[in-house]
Amino acid sequence: MNRLVRKYTALVNSRGGLRRTLRRHGLVRLLDAGFREAWISTGMHVLRMLGRQPGKEYGWLEALLFPTCEYWLRYEQVVKGLEAFGIAGLHTLVEVSSGRGGIGWVLRKAELQTCLVDRSAELLLDARGGKAWRVCADASHLPFADNSFDAAISLDTVEHLPRELRAPFLGELKRIARRAVVVTCPIQSADGEYQARNFDLRLQGEITHRKGVQPEWLEEHIARGHPTREELSEQLPGANIIGGESCSAWFRFTCLSQRAFFWLFAGVFYLMFLKKRQATPPYRRASLVWKKPAPKDLSPFAEAANRVDGVALA
Repeated sequence: MNRLVRKYTALVNSRGGLRRTLRRHGLVRLLDAGFREAWISTGMHVLRMLGRQPGKEYGWLEALLFPTCEYWLRYEQVVKGLEAFGIAGLHTLVEVSSGRGGIGWVLRKAELQTCLVDRSAELLLDARGGKAWRVCADASHLPFADNSFDAAISLDTVEHLPRELRAPFLGELKRIARRAVVVTCPIQSADGEYQARNFDLRLQGEITHRKGVQPEWLEEHIARGHPTREELSEQLPGANIIGGESCSAWFRFTCLSQRAFFWLFAGVFYLMFLKKRQATPPYRRASLVWKKPAPKDLSPFAEAANRVDGVALA
């Protein structure tokens, strides 16, 4: 119970405190957020005990215990991207802008050392990240030496950054990764294959029509401007781009899950009606897997140069 209270307090604080949250969302939404936190945290714990986590198929048990399946599906994409490089061959992995738990919940292997990086110390202290090493740092100025990790990943971060910070952010991921970078985010493309912005605007209109409260993440997506496939291809040249999350399926799922307490049924709704449509374009989300070119001259002292100048949270 104390752990849940701490997690809920951290969640409220991350949104500006109790007063601001009440003023913006109202009492019903506040109670809904607390119940959701308790349900999801308990469900995650049970699923871990049963040996089930993202990267494995999302089924009926997951739909009941972890109904907000978007989180599960995002990490499923990342795990598939890492499989292209052989997860068993990875020894060090960093997730930048990890939030609470991140990849530390998904991959807990003794042979894999995981580091979670976020600018929020409160989020990093969440126990669901397991024994992952935690570092509080600015994502655009990471306190690691070049090639410090076998792979660097980041989920749903690029679309929240101002355009002028996206290149430095992706550049830092490429710099600290020795073998690969895996990035997932909602994107837009000139040919219409990806239409994240169009459907985010459609969702905004739907919420306005029913006089609901706009989610902060949605407002930020629209204000900052969605990344484009062309923009990301320029920053991650040669990256393999894999489409996922059908726009129409995402829109129907999100309209349901954004309603207070209706998210309880979102996982079942996804399995019954939406899962079979996930591969239908246009897509909302893309997973980019970038392989780092082999260095021309690898110094034998590179390993000794790996150091951390940030704030380690243990």
